[in-house]
Amino acid sequence: MIVIIAILIFILAYLYGSQATARLIAKGARSLNINKVGTGLADTENIYTNISKPLGILVGALDLVKAYVFLQVINFILVQVEPFMGLAHFENLYKMNMMMVYGLGMLLGHCLPLQYHFKGGRGIFTYMGFFAYFSPWPVVITAAIAWFLVVKYRQIRFAQYLSVILPPLLFQGSYFILPKILSSYHQDLPPYFVGIMFFNAIFMGVLNILVSRRLGEI
Repeated sequence: MIVIIAILIFILAYLYGSQATARLIAKGARSLNINKVGTGLADTENIYTNISKPLGILVGALDLVKAYVFLQVINFILVQVEPFMGLAHFENLYKMNMMMVYGLGMLLGHCLPLQYHFKGGRGIFTYMGFFAYFSPWPVVITAAIAWFLVVKYRQIRFAQYLSVILPPLLFQGSYFILPKILSSYHQDLPPYFVGIMFFNAIFMGVLNILVSRRLGEI
């Protein structure tokens, strides 16, 4: 039963992630089909570069918040319903390991949505919101640096790469600098958390390579 619930939550996460904010904003604000604009990707970069910079910023912020809130809500619901389920090991459904799995489901949904023939976005902000659930400070710092690179030097692609690899690096390094601050967030993080997040960064890289190949960028 626990496995079935976990699979259902993963599917829910995938479907939730596949509802791209960029698609909704482009349609609602400008009556545009995002797949026929610019790169054709339903992501922040396409909105920011080819439709509107303010709308692009809004989409990025909403994607980040969307991912973060989803994991918070799933955790809250599972904790609340546990006493009424009467199932052994129910708490495993909201342990950090499983929350990471649900986060990956969102990433897959955003980058490879089945209902849109696997034509999604790059998932950078969804990834950052996913990471922020476990440790927000690395994401806040990364977002500030990436924003500076985009505004000052127009290095959008480099900022994207940085947004993927920098959070786990900052998280690992901050243990030596800000241990007290970090200890106030999710004390039940597994000891191999950094390794898993580096795996997620590699996973993001693979997804973006697939997207770039489809666009003919590589």
